Amino acid sequence: MNIEYLSTLPEVANKYKVNLQDDEKVVFTAKLSTFGTETERLLGNDSAFTLTNKRIIANNGVGIWTVDILADIVSCTKKEKKDWIFKFVYFAVNLNTEIVFNNGKEKLTGFVFQFNKKDTARLEEIVNNVFN
Repeated sequence: MNIEYLSTLPEVANKYKVNLQDDEKVVFTAKLSTFGTETERLLGNDSAFTLTNKRIIANNGVGIWTVDILADIVSCTKKEKKDWIFKFVYFAVNLNTEIVFNNGKEKLTGFVFQFNKKDTARLEEIVNNVFN
């Protein structure tokens, strides 16, 4: 994993007003078309996505999901899924530990993030430089 690449990217506006840590900068933001678990359980539509040089933060309007890139993420890959005549492109993030949510009733070990085409292309470039 080449997390240092994120620090070389230009800072962008903190559009979704996430609380930043020391030496942290926002490098990518976007509205999500779909936000879900690794099993594709929907966590939110019209959610906000922020990538910093240290973390991924997703806000679905109900809660804020934060993962540390270096400590929590095992992999991040672009995926394509075809369903009849539709093609869905999304990013799958696998975590090294299980997250328990919904008052302990549910668990997840990863996220899926779906963006519009322009944001998909930009994030793919970042993912290729950090995770490949």
